[in-house]
Amino acid sequence: MNDPDRFSRACSAVLSVSHEKEGIGTQGEKTLHAVFKNYYEPDKTFHEVKTGSFIADIRRGGAIVEIQTHGLYRMKKKLAAFLPENEVTVVHPIPHARTVRWIEKDGTLSPKRRSPKTGKFTDAVSELLGIRDLLRDPHLTVILSLVDCNDYKVRSGKVGRKRGAMRFERIPTALVSEMKLSTPSDYLAFLPADLPDVFTSLDVSRAGRLHRDDAAYLLLLLFSVGAVDRIGKNERGGYLYRRLF
Repeated sequence: MNDPDRFSRACSAVLSVSHEKEGIGTQGEKTLHAVFKNYYEPDKTFHEVKTGSFIADIRRGGAIVEIQTHGLYRMKKKLAAFLPENEVTVVHPIPHARTVRWIEKDGTLSPKRRSPKTGKFTDAVSELLGIRDLLRDPHLTVILSLVDCNDYKVRSGKVGRKRGAMRFERIPTALVSEMKLSTPSDYLAFLPADLPDVFTSLDVSRAGRLHRDDAAYLLLLLFSVGAVDRIGKNERGGYLYRRLF
């Protein structure tokens, strides 16, 4: 969809009603999830629709939209149940530019701090690998959404050995860009543009400024969906790849 103005209206609609009144981090449904539901379907009649043994985030006829902020692997059973009879879109938001604020014990907020990390589409590779067996289904579309947001962190005591554990509330502020993945060729958008015809994970790492492991995971994803082929190995035993489109 990639409509920043519509996304801004969805943010305003969600934040002006119950989420804002109930307070940060207290509602059952997280704000980021609620905003994306409103963005893709403003009519709540089509929200939370029972479909078989599961509840679809959004359903209009045979079209289903699922918003999943993390843990795509947890959706495997749900997607497997939906896909045979429905067109399914999985929307995965990725934090882009973030400001961070702490909620102190007395309820006051710390000053805003800009996070040094900027999110990118390749951050979703490990998530996509969790459902790679389903990605070639012709009824499935994945939309990766880069979104600017404000993060609120709460010091919540001790969990296991970790002190000062944090729970998040993420308030989206702007839609930056979206990537739509419907066919194997769509996944080639992850690759740097200046690769040779035959390339290795090291080539992808250098051209895309990725850690070597991240480049290897990316190529595993592209191989799994049929976007690239392995055509042999180099003298070091590393796979040689080429695009299939």
